This record gives sequence, C-alpha cells and structure tokens, in this order.
Amino acid sequence: MFYGFSYIIPSIMHQKLPKEIDPFRLAQTGLKLDGELPLATMPRLTKSLQNDEGVVNVKMAFDMDEIGTPYMRGNFIASVSVICERCMEPMMLDLDVDCLLAMVSSERKVEGLAEQYDPWILENNDPVLLSSVVEDELILSLPLVPRHEEVCLPDEAWSVGDDENELIEVDKPASPFAVLETLKTKH
Repeated sequence: MFYGFSYIIPSIMHQKLPKEIDPFRLAQTGLKLDGELPLATMPRLTKSLQNDEGVVNVKMAFDMDEIGTPYMRGNFIASVSVICERCMEPMMLDLDVDCLLAMVSSERKVEGLAEQYDPWILENNDPVLLSSVVEDELILSLPLVPRHEEVCLPDEAWSVGDDENELIEVDKPASPFAVLETLKTKH
C-alpha cells in the first residue's frame, strides 16, 4: 500500500479527473487528485492487454519539496487482463504502482535530482494528458513475460522423457580430442 494517502486525501474522494493537467502549476498549489480513469483511454497500454475493460484507481499528490523541486507522488491500482506466456490463456494481473516523479524542464536537469525521484521531463508548458502519465507508469510495471503464479500447464508438458535424453547423446558431435586419441594409439 502506498504510504501517506490514507490521510492526505480525506476530503477529495473520487472526483472527476481532468483530461489535461499543468503539472508545474499543480505542484505550486499542492493539489491532490483522486478518481478513476478507464483503461480504454490508454491505447499504448491496452496493446499489451487482452482487452481494454476496467478502470485505474488514481491518487496523485502534487507538491514542492524543501529545496523547491516540483514533484508528483502517485498510486495507480488496476486489474488488467493479459495472456499467460506459459499456457497462452487469459489471466488477471493486479497492478499496484507507486511512483515519485520530479518534474524537470530538460534532460540536463535530471542529473541534479535527489536519488528518491524518477524524472518527469516536461520540456514545454503545454498541458499534459493525465491518462498518459498514468499509462506510462502502468506500462513500466507490466511484467516482461506475464504468467500464472500457479502451475498452468499439464504435467506431461513439464516432464522430460528418457527418449529425449538418448537423442541428445546420439546427436552429440565427436570430441576434437578423439582424433588425437586415435593417432596416439596407432603408433
């Protein structure tokens, strides 16, 4: 669970989230957002999913740290449907993503960030799609190879038969030293 949100946002519960945000302005005002976004609004994410059904529970707190770095602390929770790469069947994957992003205006400023932050590069003052920020963090949290936690293949798929081991030994190439051994015994 993401620490701090249980008491940070007691009065703003499940508001309608804005489509676009100005992250620097939100950090200056210390705004907190709490609501839901449909998975269907995240096309890059849904390319990796079986479908675009469901919602993401979004909690975001914008603020400035003690040295003036604007940041966003976020928690995104969703259940998504993916294909298990082991059995090729659909499975539900629960995502619970915590992030702490420092807003910087250029890549040059990334090196100066405190270690606890991941950079969020905002090179201009154009509004940012809220769904794209959430989408980026969810994409980063997806496993490279989704698979069931439990065994999802039949036992015969896991067993290695003796016939297979014998084939490996028969197909084994001759050792290069075997030729030297035959030369040694001829003398």
